[in-house]
Amino acid sequence: MNTCTRNYQAINAYGAIGDCHSVVLIAPDGSVDWGCLPDFDSPAIFCRLLDEQRGGYFQIAPGDQNIRGTQRYLRGSNVLQTRFTSETGEVILTDFMPVETLSAWQFRELNNNTWTREDGSCHCLVRIVECVHGELPITMTLKVTPDYAGAPVEVSLIPDGMGAVISGGQQHVGLGVVGAYRLPSFTMFVQQEVGDEYPSIIVQATLQEGERLLFAVGIGRNAKAARWLAEEELHLRNFDWELAHTLHCWRTWLKGSITSGRYAHWVERSALVLKMMTYAPTGAIVAAPTTSLPEEVGGVRNWDYRYTWLRDATFTLYALNVLGFTEEAHAFTHWLRRLSYKNGEDLQIMYGIRGERDLAEKELHNLSGYANSSPVRVGNGAADQKQLDVFGEVLDCIHLFRRQGGFERYGEKLEGPLWSMMRLLVEHVCLNWQEPDSGIWEVRGGLHHFVYSKVMCWVALDRAIRAAEQLNLEADLPRWRLVRDQIRADILLHGYNTRIGAFTQSYDSEVLDASNLLLPLVGFIAPDDPRMRSTVDRIVEHLTDERGFVYRYHAKDTDDGLSGGEGTFTICTFWLVDNLSMQGRINEARALFERLLGYASHLGLFSEEIDSNKNMALGNFPQAFTHIALINSASNLRKAELRASEHHTDPVVAAIRLQNGNGWHSPN
Repeated sequence: MNTCTRNYQAINAYGAIGDCHSVVLIAPDGSVDWGCLPDFDSPAIFCRLLDEQRGGYFQIAPGDQNIRGTQRYLRGSNVLQTRFTSETGEVILTDFMPVETLSAWQFRELNNNTWTREDGSCHCLVRIVECVHGELPITMTLKVTPDYAGAPVEVSLIPDGMGAVISGGQQHVGLGVVGAYRLPSFTMFVQQEVGDEYPSIIVQATLQEGERLLFAVGIGRNAKAARWLAEEELHLRNFDWELAHTLHCWRTWLKGSITSGRYAHWVERSALVLKMMTYAPTGAIVAAPTTSLPEEVGGVRNWDYRYTWLRDATFTLYALNVLGFTEEAHAFTHWLRRLSYKNGEDLQIMYGIRGERDLAEKELHNLSGYANSSPVRVGNGAADQKQLDVFGEVLDCIHLFRRQGGFERYGEKLEGPLWSMMRLLVEHVCLNWQEPDSGIWEVRGGLHHFVYSKVMCWVALDRAIRAAEQLNLEADLPRWRLVRDQIRADILLHGYNTRIGAFTQSYDSEVLDASNLLLPLVGFIAPDDPRMRSTVDRIVEHLTDERGFVYRYHAKDTDDGLSGGEGTFTICTFWLVDNLSMQGRINEARALFERLLGYASHLGLFSEEIDSNKNMALGNFPQAFTHIALINSASNLRKAELRASEHHTDPVVAAIRLQNGNGWHSPN
């Protein structure tokens, strides 16, 4: 999937690196086209991804722009290397963001941006370019466009020519050209193109074999701090040691995973992506590190995903739990407890990474959008929506953490404030499950009785009941059991359409919705139930493209309040893989899974959606939801294959045993 649109790189052409505070995207031509520093939600200082002409970037590449690099991650890490080769020489560009530790900091700076690390130094982006053969001219271009290219800048070079300071609005950037062994001669100057209000800092050098240049960029609280970075701090740090330490941190963390089988490499890369999108100071998890990458090129379905959806975060934690990681769930449950809400009514479906409630959505008219896909949005109005499914997802996450011994592992108990929070949420569900909502897909066309939302209300009751029963916790169990049974009966009566033979998007309708593929995965219904089998068949027949990839719904059938269309949702296709596996249709599941892997990027990364007809990735990138589903599907497929092999029995029976024992969302 290397198709480009006009002058833009393909959405999934980028490598992603991060430090559990932010993520930047780097193209094969050595250009950082997207970067929000120091945090995920900071205003972008590099945004060429959203405006090829106006947006800033940070490029290191051969002087001959026709030399395209090849990218790879260093084993078991989020450290990226790009190799440029010509007839005269070869250089390797190593990009990383230094990390101290991959453990969640215990909320030390919950209400502030993380300008500094624990040792007092700044969070930064480090780029090392080294000649490994012959010689090659290289050019570094740094064009900083603060506040999403919305603030003018002042640029100054530091006196000895080893760095620069760029200040604009409330953002202040320090660049250091850090001395190293065999430092080549280079020239640095400021250049401003006619008609471009943002000047660029240019460094030019010809690297001989064994020579290298190291560039480090950090953000200061003010112009004075940025100058200190450029003149002093970045030159005092040992970035060779920090690179080795960063590699050690990523690899040590990954060793804690339980991965095996033919898809282990894919699962490990997905795990590294998910970990990279956790916000270390608080334990929050972003849905994606980008905003406004379109679900349809030229369309309006462009959203800001740099926030923490409770749904997405709990799905992420489940996937990490599958791999044996529990610290992330531990940190997230603490973050949940610190959120500001008094009752279930004011629990939002999403928050800022520090727990912020105000995520007001606005449009940036100064940016043209990816391939002219406007508007560009920051903030997300969906934060104000009512989505009843989120209660089930939060309680299921806590239930899973408890069932796997998470609380005991950290010397804690479910009793106390966390159980009080769970009871509060359950009581809210008891009172409000019969209300319509905006649903998992956050439609903007009005409230409906979405089937998946009702199912997750059932899950909320079910998980709380199980916890209360197993731990003898204080609860109104007779009432809770009664409501749970009422919800189930209501769903089966109004959510399943006997005429079309499928669970539908909303009550008493005929519209199909891929979210219903989750019903057996959360334990609501057995995978071999005739109603579920029929639902899967209808989705395969009517909600897939020519390659079998799944749409979340057909826009023409759903009033979602938006114009235009969208691609197939990759997470929905993985859900179909799960259902096929659980129904014993293992060959179909494996074929679909591997076909989907063929649409990953060259680095194994996925965006939110795929337009397989145009061979194009769509939506924000990399997308946590997609990598969550990849991990789960690989696990489910492997377990189904093992059970069928071990028991030498009918694969359907084996799959049902899997679902009832240790399947994806086993409620036991």
